[in-house]
Amino acid sequence: MLAPMTEFTHYTLIADGHVFEPNAEYATEIGPCIMGMKVWAADADQAADMIVVIGKRLGFKADGELQVFVTEGEVPAEDQPFGYDVQFTTYADIEDEDMIEDDSPKWIH
Repeated sequence: MLAPMTEFTHYTLIADGHVFEPNAEYATEIGPCIMGMKVWAADADQAADMIVVIGKRLGFKADGELQVFVTEGEVPAEDQPFGYDVQFTTYADIEDEDMIEDDSPKWIH
């Protein structure tokens, strides 16, 4: 467990939205997507603002559900709020994972 040296709290965020501009660094393509990231922030409102602002810079618009969780930090806090471990998951990726986990036939009645 990494104890913060500042007044910040660690959050993990998951935002539903869409990529409006592809980003080569994150291998994103235009379309519906989920963005996840971890942040050190003063409060949950600041954490939510951070994923919206950072997402926009990376070509992502958070326009759906936004989930904010208080979690243990994987890197120590610094003197300023910051985000890390940004990840994008397309709905196609989720559907592919579902097919891998459960390849049994789906019965329709």
